[in-house]
Amino acid sequence: VPDIVGDLNCDGAVNLFDVDPFVLALTSATHVPPFDDYTAAFPQCDPYKADVDDDGEVTLFDVDAFVALLTGK
Repeated sequence: VPDIVGDLNCDGAVNLFDVDPFVLALTSATHVPPFDDYTAAFPQCDPYKADVDDDGEVTLFDVDAFVALLTGK
């Protein structure tokens, strides 16, 4: 699977099918252990692909960057 930032369902493309997995990564980032819900649903994927603003963390600050990635802006 290519390492594409924003490709949260790991299908090789960033598109609307990544929205729900992005939300799952975002909402489970602070769980203990981190990303437990995301990795249960997408065990083959890296949850840090949701770190779209590239600051090393998956937080609400990634939302605007993710939307920009989806819309090409």
